[in-house]
Amino acid sequence: MDTKILIIGAGPVGLTLSLTLAKFEIECTVIERNLTTTKHPKMDITNGRSMEIFRMLGVDGAINSAAVSPDICHDVSWINRLSDQEIYRFKYSSPNEARRIYKQKNDGTGTTNPAVRISQIVVEPLLLDAAKKSPYISLRYGWTFASLEQNSKEVVTTVRNSQNGEEENIISEYLAGCDGGKSFVRQELGIGLSGDAKVRKRYSIHFISQDKETFEPFGPAWHYQSPVYGTLVSQDGIERYTLHSYLEDDEDPETVDPYTKVKNFVGKDFHFELLKAVNWDNNLLVADHYRDRRVLLAGDATHQYIPTGGYGMNTGVGDAFDLGWKLSAVIKGWGGDKLLDSVEEERRPIALRNREGSKRHAEARIAIGRIWPDNIGESGPNGDKTRKSVAEQIIKVGNAENESLGIEIGYNYASSSIICKTDQDIMQDDPLEYTPTTTPGYRPPAIYLANGKSIFDLFGSGYTLLNFLPGEIETSTFKFEAKQLNIPFLTVAIEDKNAREVYGFNLVLIRPDQHIAWRGQKVPEDIPDILRIISGN
Repeated sequence: MDTKILIIGAGPVGLTLSLTLAKFEIECTVIERNLTTTKHPKMDITNGRSMEIFRMLGVDGAINSAAVSPDICHDVSWINRLSDQEIYRFKYSSPNEARRIYKQKNDGTGTTNPAVRISQIVVEPLLLDAAKKSPYISLRYGWTFASLEQNSKEVVTTVRNSQNGEEENIISEYLAGCDGGKSFVRQELGIGLSGDAKVRKRYSIHFISQDKETFEPFGPAWHYQSPVYGTLVSQDGIERYTLHSYLEDDEDPETVDPYTKVKNFVGKDFHFELLKAVNWDNNLLVADHYRDRRVLLAGDATHQYIPTGGYGMNTGVGDAFDLGWKLSAVIKGWGGDKLLDSVEEERRPIALRNREGSKRHAEARIAIGRIWPDNIGESGPNGDKTRKSVAEQIIKVGNAENESLGIEIGYNYASSSIICKTDQDIMQDDPLEYTPTTTPGYRPPAIYLANGKSIFDLFGSGYTLLNFLPGEIETSTFKFEAKQLNIPFLTVAIEDKNAREVYGFNLVLIRPDQHIAWRGQKVPEDIPDILRIISGN
């Protein structure tokens, strides 16, 4: 083997997968067709669950440091133009405030790490820096995927130098296609996509402006949304912005003036330095399959969404960690092949659910556009009355795209064959609301213990058995049986009243990806069977 795992694509998903494999001490090689990290901002929010995953990988500190100031709010403002009046503002805490509030609540309803505003332009170099430091990761920029052949033991991949056309073969045990929406790996496998393609075209303008007061006339905000002129994203809270607009039927992306498009949104002249303008399609697509024998897919290769909700990269980060720990388990010999089958079994329903969430959020924006009157900028009492009426209707439509905690941390693998569930387990599927639960398949509640530590920081890199009654329940049998199967296993004794009340069970078994594999009030008699199920054997 030239490498254990070959990863095609060094975007956030491919790099997260490489760091996950490195965490489990698995060698991998990453190839990327571009010579550098992306120059296109793309996503602008890393949600709380992704930050928890980055915490596991040891890169959350770097991301927090490079993100928009943790003291700046995540407000969303509805306007007609920036030079007009503000119609309505949805107010959201800054990361520092969100962290303070959640530490006080400490009831399992939130995330250990709050969401942060950070552009993909910034995230990718941070992940790349971490990958460069790992002895388990080899990086090859300027190489593109050409073709593959696989058999029962290996994958032989032909890669091509992007500059001189030179070709070579790389032999690996497995291959991971993290090569984006146009995934050549997915196409090579003949795997199709289901859903709606080219839902709407977008024209995005990335620029710098030093006229901060012009772009914050009502105070700091993350998004300024206008049904007429588009959505403005404050990328760094200082000077970098992205306007997601659209082109009229008579406008040509090759000749349209980006400054004029932004000026229409602003309503007056301002300082402007163009970084990039792109015309692109919104899609609502999910891959029909995630696996073909020794080749697996993750990220945009498996799902493409409208940006509403920020589900693209964040879903991909979840894909990467899920795929990474399962590949590691199989390569190390304690994980069975069912683990790799479970990648599609567990992650595809999440992709479908998030696709529907993205669609609903886009429809909510369209609904607000339908009630947007032409005279909304009118001055005087009539204008005030109109704006008040529109604001009331905006409140009714809501802003679920920034409030869907059920999608962010309430997703579950309840249908999976590698968790131990019962008929009495209560499922929840509310995209907005998240109720803390230890039902197998769900992410466990994030709480702080009496000593100030996050309970998540006690979880090991293998399976972790939480014992909330260590003085009464002896769990050594679990550890003994895990050792017989070479399954990495850690037992953690927790004597914390609040933790016991939130978790509700005396024993809770956590998977390497921080999802619950099993729970019970006492040590079960069928421990070997439980361990075989959750390890895919």
